[in-house]
Amino acid sequence: MRSKSSVLYNFLIGFVILLFSIITIILIFTVIGFLYLVYRRKNNKALNKALLLLIDMAYPFLEILGDILGLKKEKIQQSFTNVNNFLVRLRKNKYLPEELLILMPHCIQFNECKFKVTNDIDNCRRCGKCQVGELVKLKEKYGVKIAIATGGTLARKAVMDTKPKAIIAIACERDLTSGILDVKKIPVYGIINIRPYGPCFNTKVDLDEVEKAIINFTNGG
Repeated sequence: MRSKSSVLYNFLIGFVILLFSIITIILIFTVIGFLYLVYRRKNNKALNKALLLLIDMAYPFLEILGDILGLKKEKIQQSFTNVNNFLVRLRKNKYLPEELLILMPHCIQFNECKFKVTNDIDNCRRCGKCQVGELVKLKEKYGVKIAIATGGTLARKAVMDTKPKAIIAIACERDLTSGILDVKKIPVYGIINIRPYGPCFNTKVDLDEVEKAIINFTNGG
């Protein structure tokens, strides 16, 4: 049986960690708010990068605070992605279509399809059983690059191979968050996938949102 002093010690340690996390989050978001106000006036790219960096730094503390408050991690990840997308849109940078990569998970393909599209999306037969064919049409319409990855390692390889200047990533909340945090120098616009049959199985995406993101990154094709 633990002594009262040991219980008190553990309580104080936990309280200090909680207090430190809250103070750190407040300070980080105070700085973010200040930089944002300056950014709105000057539209400075360096300030935008600083804001994205601060949000990346704040995320681990938000996870800790979310666990303490009993918030679902998925909700925190959604908020993180939304804030990231907001800042990416504010940059208003334009890229050539071939400089833009659409990165999506393999679960968007019909699970019984016999044609492998992870190595080459043009293997798609456009049967209409999943949305890969529609995404190929967007690729052809705008001239952007598309890659399908089966995991984080292949996703990073696709980025290294194609060397894009901007990315539109389609994935679940967890994978989007880790991907955005992993890619520091390239703006990533995250689109949360639709999971009518549960995670990682015959997922879908809002094609209109994908097309709008392409247009926002380019000059509309």
